[in-house]
Amino acid sequence: MQYPLALLCSGIFLFLTLPWTGATTGNATTSGSLELADVIVLASIQQLLSLFSISLDIKDFAALRDVFAPDAVLIGGGATPITGIEAIEEFYTTTFQNESFKTEHTSDTVFGYNLRETTKSSTSYAAVAYFGPAVFERGGFLFSNSSALFRERFNNEYQVNEHGALRITQQALTIL
Repeated sequence: MQYPLALLCSGIFLFLTLPWTGATTGNATTSGSLELADVIVLASIQQLLSLFSISLDIKDFAALRDVFAPDAVLIGGGATPITGIEAIEEFYTTTFQNESFKTEHTSDTVFGYNLRETTKSSTSYAAVAYFGPAVFERGGFLFSNSSALFRERFNNEYQVNEHGALRITQQALTIL
């Protein structure tokens, strides 16, 4: 999969704005004091969230395997949690399969915390433009118009895999 320049630019923008974000690690405080390792982790989280958003928008659901851990859990995608990358990929494939269903996700605020050696956490927000069928339900949220603008909050837990890459192990989605 080739990633657009916007994906790279979002990481650069995050890097340039980090001193004011106030991430929390074992050593950093919420006053904006960050170590270089924290900056790299937060940029990695931003890149992963951008890949997640883009994979949904361009309907490349196989790319979700580069976002989620094999045993990941998705909370908020339906009445019960969705467990495992196969089930998560199937959920998004089914949800977004209609070609007339279009989304444009813009990941923005990312707050990283509990940045440990092998696990990390973040809360992030995405602005979403939805274009599609007039009546559609996703995670208990009913789209009653042919277009909608809304925000989503993601509380994510991450684990560093055997290759040193971050993968989401749990994602709790809230539509605001």
